[in-house]
Parts: sequence; structure tokens; C-alpha cells
Amino acid sequence: MPFRFNLLFFMFCIVFSFSQCKEEKLVSLPSSKMVQKSMVDSISQIIRKSNLSESIYDNTIRSKMMKEQLDQSYDPMLHFNYARELLNSGKTQEAISIISSIINSSAALKNITQKSKVLHDFLAICYLRLGEQENCQHNHNDASCIIPIQEKGIHIKPIGSEKAIEKYSEILAVFPDDYQSRWLLNLAYMTLDKHPSEVPSKFLINIGTKSSSASFQNVASQMGIDMFDLSGGVITDDFNNDGLMDIMTSSWGMQGTIKYYINKGESGFVDGTAEAGLDKIKGGLNLKQADVDNDGDLDFIILRGGWRPKLEWGVLPNSLMINMGDGKFEDQTIERGMYSVRPTQSSEWFDFNNDGWIDLFVANETNTLSTQNFPCELFINDGRGSFSNEALNLNAAQIGYFKGVSSGDMNNDGFRDIFLSNLDGPNVLLQNEGGRVFKNVSATANVSDPQYAFPCWFFDANNDGWDDLFVASYSSEAFLDQGGQFARDVLGLPVNSEATRIHINTKKNSFRDETKSYLKYSALSTMGSNYGDIDNDGYLDLYLGTGAPDYRAVVPNRFFTNKGGTRFEDQTFQLGLGHIQKGHGIAFSDLDNDGDQDIYAVMGGAFEGDIFPNALFENPGNTNRWIKLKLEGTESNRSAIGARIQIICTSENKEQSIFHTVNSGGSFGANSLTAHIGIGSAETIQRIIVTWPNAQHSKQEFINLETNAMYLIEENNPNAQKLAFQSFVFNKNNSSGHAHHHH
Repeated sequence: MPFRFNLLFFMFCIVFSFSQCKEEKLVSLPSSKMVQKSMVDSISQIIRKSNLSESIYDNTIRSKMMKEQLDQSYDPMLHFNYARELLNSGKTQEAISIISSIINSSAALKNITQKSKVLHDFLAICYLRLGEQENCQHNHNDASCIIPIQEKGIHIKPIGSEKAIEKYSEILAVFPDDYQSRWLLNLAYMTLDKHPSEVPSKFLINIGTKSSSASFQNVASQMGIDMFDLSGGVITDDFNNDGLMDIMTSSWGMQGTIKYYINKGESGFVDGTAEAGLDKIKGGLNLKQADVDNDGDLDFIILRGGWRPKLEWGVLPNSLMINMGDGKFEDQTIERGMYSVRPTQSSEWFDFNNDGWIDLFVANETNTLSTQNFPCELFINDGRGSFSNEALNLNAAQIGYFKGVSSGDMNNDGFRDIFLSNLDGPNVLLQNEGGRVFKNVSATANVSDPQYAFPCWFFDANNDGWDDLFVASYSSEAFLDQGGQFARDVLGLPVNSEATRIHINTKKNSFRDETKSYLKYSALSTMGSNYGDIDNDGYLDLYLGTGAPDYRAVVPNRFFTNKGGTRFEDQTFQLGLGHIQKGHGIAFSDLDNDGDQDIYAVMGGAFEGDIFPNALFENPGNTNRWIKLKLEGTESNRSAIGARIQIICTSENKEQSIFHTVNSGGSFGANSLTAHIGIGSAETIQRIIVTWPNAQHSKQEFINLETNAMYLIEENNPNAQKLAFQSFVFNKNNSSGHAHHHH
């Protein structure tokens, strides 16, 4: 194994071990109330028994333990580690005073050398972090931490950034090629409105400027929907069937929570978490929705345990949340056969066998240092909304350090194939053999790279009706030198991080790596991300969330506009989407019904102190046309996940096809299942062809559908029903939902 990856393992202390969970006790329970309680008990039992002092994310507990050890003896290394735990738990001032006293304890340490650099780096990031806390966390507004930093985003308490500039200047005087420090120096100047004017020219890094007319505005905190917490997932969809997109968001960790914001149109969003029975439910790193029991309302799954490889660290089971149709949700994980304790953060709803009932693939994380394997699971729906794990029988029990999973139809045979991204080794592609079994075609499909892969998705990048693949890389540089790699990339210098890949479908059961022609940048270490069409031109754009647990990994999220299916152009800064806090779940949805997709982004990191308010970027709009289609399966699964839509339209006497598959998008964050399809400047839609994910792969054709309208299409019903919908302006003076973090 390459040395560089050992650093990654070191950073995450990834050593697995296993203790068998007593699952059988949980199963034979009478009433649903009892089962719900049993699920809650199971989770609190796991937390009680967990050895959280070993988990690198439970920083308060760890810092208390270190403090006790320090009271017994003076050990400079332990002091340094203690300072690091304090920083990670949000106690930045305390960390600064400890690290300053270590540096000042000897002339050798005061001097910046190869040996003492780690201490000075640490002090510098403490100062930068202090600036972020005093300004962006405690005095948060919607312009905070979005670069280029302007107006309201400028720090009003300058001391943290001033000290950081001082420190980074000292470090760069000795180590001028330290690109991470160089980037952080530029960032500190930006926060004080002194970039580019006051940055020493030899260290200047120029980034793009913001276009005021076309830029998105972050309106989350003005609307009270900016859950202020750690990293997590998001779903934007219509959970109460009133035609408006709601927001379900989560945060991870032992104290993680769920927030459910109900869209009330003109009057804004209300926090419906408690009324929905979600206030006692533990959060997770990711969320995904589908109608699992075909009753007409959306259920969802909460995924937990990712990055927590040791069961002793408290790997929590996933939760299947069933929508009761009366505004409430119930945890029915146990009674529906889905209880499982394995580390995961991603899953995919799809109908494996086209029997009209949605199934679930769960990608679990096993790693080379593991003493126990955690195979992937494939929960097959029994046709009554209950599940059994059939992964072994269906060749789906793959083992790897899987971070993302996506389903697509690589050969257009009407059955959904599965792609798994691997953070440690080649990726896996499973071809669905007619809903009977999976065949592993990884060796011949040419999708093994990147070898350090994270979020992924099938999508039609070039609108040719064949699913392509996007696979983001997350190599070890991302953990330790993300800022340095970003700086080198922007400056046009070679980078060490592995390139994110765009694999284009060859239409012959394989893919061709077309990254070089599609993407100019390589250092795109990505976690939460998704795709959508923000300019309604019919081509899918990408929003990539960046960051790492390391506090130095403050680099902008990136937005790439799809230029006619031939390449992706970086428009991050023009569009005002360069948020530098850690980017997690991303969802594209038209939340204000005005015909263009807005973007909800979950922010916040992994360590306890790295909390940040989520963002909602309001789309400034465009003149292109669009259509929205809400598909409802009758023979197919009710959510119509996997249905394929072809829109044939005419623009300037040219006929053009635009393709769309009903799903929630990428592997980390969930778009609405209502198909929002941009059709560019097309004046008319000739016809729409829907191929349903049922046993016959039946097709239906619709004509005379209007542009800029919304329709309900029901399987086997020849008439599309036009739905009334009202566009409205976001109510931006509702900050009642603003919830501060539990710490």
C-alpha cells in the first residue's frame, strides 16, 4: 500500500474490530410503539457501551481524559495533543494559550524550523479559526465565509485574521513553497477586505470575481432554515403532498439530530420537527427518500456509522423512517427487517427486479486494516413494504471501503446497475442480469479509477440517452494538504491529488475516461455533492462540497456549469457559490416554485467544534424554459424511481432530445424526485416518452404538453394532468427556525 495512504489511515485511526450485536432480541416485539422504543433503546445502549474516548471525533471526552493525565505529569507531546483536542472541540482560545506557552518555552521552538513548524502551523490555524468563530459562527450572516468575501462577509472582529496573517507571513518567510499556508494567508487577507491590494505580490493567489447579476444569494439564516450543526445530509422533497418542496436535514455524531422544515409558500418555512415526531430521532451523515410501501407518501432512511470503523466507537444502526401520512414519521427499522449495525454513509433506493416495489442497496465501509468485514447489503422489498437482506444470494455482498453508491442503466436494458465508489482501491460496477442476480463487470468496464473515490453518480453528461459516471476523488492529500492542492491548481501548478473522473458511456458495456476534455481542475477533493440544471439549458451542472476534518481544509465548494454536454466550466466565484466551510449533503430543488432550481447545502465538519449554519442559495433565474413532471407508478414503484424520460423539443427549427431519469441525484444529498427538466430556448415540446421501470419496460407517449408548467403523469393513464402551482417570493424575515447547536 502506498505510504501516502498510511497517513490517511493514521489520521482516521482506522483499525476495525468487531463485537457481535444481539440483533435477535430486538425482533419479536408486539406493538409499533414498543418497536420504536426498542430502536431508541438499542441506540442509547450502543452509545452507553461505546468507548468514545478512542473515537477521534468525540473531542470533549478526549480532552477531559488528557487533562487528567496532564495533571499527573508534564509531557510536551501530550500538551500539544491536548491543545489539538481543545481546538477540535471548539475551545480555540484555550488551545492558543497552551500552544503559545509550548512555543515560548524554548528558543529552539520559537524559531521556525522543519522540526518546530508543526507547532507554528497549529498556532496559525488556531488564529484563523478564532476569526471564523468570532465572526462567521457567533455573528453569522448569509454572506459569511463565501468567497470572494465581500460586504457583510468582512470580519468585524479583525484580531483572529490579523494574528493569522502575522503567523503565516513568518512561516512563508522560511517555507515560501508551503502552498497551504500561502492559500490561508490569502484567505485571512480576504476576511479583512485587504485582498488582493495588501497581499505581498509573491504570495498573491487571485481567484475570480462575483458577477452581481447572475450570482446566487444565500438566504438560509434570513429564513430560519440554516440548521447550525456538524456535517450531515439533506433531502428536498414534498413530504406532505401539498405541492411544495420541504427540507429534511441531519447532522452526524453521537448528539446528531434531524430537522424538518415544512414549506408554507409565501409565509416561509416552519420547523415541523417536533410535531412530526422527529425531535427524539438521532441524526446521521446522509439521508435518502423513497415511497417504500407504495402508499403515496415519501419515507426516508437515515445512514449512520460512516468514518466510525470501530464498533466500540459507537456505530449506530441506520433508521428507516416511515411517513404515516398524518404529518408524523415512525422509526420502523426493526419491524420492517432493516436493523443492521455496520459503518455506512450511503445507500440507493432502486427497484432491483422491476416488481413494482422499491429495494435498497447499502454501501458499507470495510478497510484494509480491518479485522472484520462489513459486506454491502441489498434489502429486497417483499411487496408489503418489509425487507430482507439478499446481498449474498444476488452477488451484491461486495467488500470494500465504499463511500458512495449509485444506480443507473449502463446498457439501456431496463434494469438498474450499481456502481460503488471505493476510498481504498478500484471501484466496483455490478451489472443487473435481468433482475435475477448481479454480475461484477468491474474488470472490463474501465471504471476502476479514481482509486481513492468518494461521492459518485450515474447521470447523462452529454444528453445522448446513455448513463455516464461522475466519480469524485478524495486522495490522502485531501486530509492534510487540501488548501495547498487547491492553491497549486488555481496557480496552474501540478497537483498531487488524484483527479476526479468523468467516465463517458461507450454504449458497449464499458466507459471511456473523458476527464481531460470535461474538467480543467484536478484538486477537487469532494464530499457532499450533487447535480442539477440551474440554468434550465437541459444539461446537468455539478455542485461539489469540499473540505476535510482538518481545520486547514477551508477551500471553496465548487460549481461547474455544463457547456452543451462537452465540458464543465468552473463558475464558482461568478455565481457566488464559493462557500469555504465544509460542504456536505447537497440538494437541487425549486423551493420557491419559480421555475429554477435552488441549492441547499449542509455545512459543518466532523469535529465537535466545527459547526456551521447550512446555506440555501437562491437561484437568480434565467430566460430558458422548463417542464416539471411528477411521475406516479402503478405497476412500477410508486415513486417511479428509475423511470426514464425523453423530451423531444424544437428550438430554431432544430429537433433536440433531452433525457432525464427519476432519482434523487448523487450519493451524498438528495434532490427532489419530481423531475425538473430544463429545455433551453425550445419554444415547443413535440412529445414526451416515459419508459417505466416495470417488468415490461412499457413506454408511454404524451403530446401537447406546455412549457413552464407542471404535470402529473400516472402510469397507464394516457392523459397527463396539469397541476396548478403558485410561484412565490421567499419570505426572508423569518429567523424563528434558527436552531443553535447542542454544544
